[in-house]
Amino acid sequence: MKRTIFYIFAIAACLWMLPGKAGAQILDRGLSLSSMPSFTQKGTWMVGGTGSWTVHRNDNYSFIFSDGMTSTGYNVKVSPAFCYMLKDNLGIGVRAGYSRSNLKVDEANIGFGDLGMDFSDIHTLKHHYEINALMRNYIPIGKSRKLALYNEIQMGYRFGVSKIAGRMEEGYNGNYTDDRSIQVNFCPGIVGFANDHWAVDVNVNMLGLSLANMKQSQNQVEKGSLNVTKMSFQVNILAIGFGLYYYL
Repeated sequence: MKRTIFYIFAIAACLWMLPGKAGAQILDRGLSLSSMPSFTQKGTWMVGGTGSWTVHRNDNYSFIFSDGMTSTGYNVKVSPAFCYMLKDNLGIGVRAGYSRSNLKVDEANIGFGDLGMDFSDIHTLKHHYEINALMRNYIPIGKSRKLALYNEIQMGYRFGVSKIAGRMEEGYNGNYTDDRSIQVNFCPGIVGFANDHWAVDVNVNMLGLSLANMKQSQNQVEKGSLNVTKMSFQVNILAIGFGLYYYL
């Protein structure tokens, strides 16, 4: 009797797992990429990139903990990219990058309550290069061929140098840093076509992982090093990027 009941439950479980009327049905939520309309067709090339440039000058400027800051500086960043569509809505390519920043502080006072520090004649210069392999996956919004969501996965290598020098009581003090890192980034965004070939996209670096090594030299005498492993998952509205691309 017990064996018969066991067989009945076993057969019922098998029938419940079968698709169709005998058991659970497979739900189509419309997320299958094979059923999506063609936003970018197989064989299409994408060429373009992003860029930014800022310049600032402070003259006796005060904010939060700083008082009487006088400084000048600039930041420039360019990131060209190209991508080939292996199939509809999916492409692979390469993205390069170069960034440079310069800051010269003539004088500044930083205070925390009764504590205060004066700075003068500080100069920093940084520039970095990077190269990334990328994969882009497009998901059209509805049946639109003009607007789509996408995710760009980047895997690459970044390297650069930075210098900082400042006047101290005993004279000038300078540090030189050489840093290199391996990185993986997930950059979701939205893209829309302005016409048949030109498209504008907005993206944010939401998830990233990097392994970095930094080697520092102080006054060309003392040596130091630092290893950093960093993983971030956040949406930073100040890190939103805009890009212009041509599809041909």
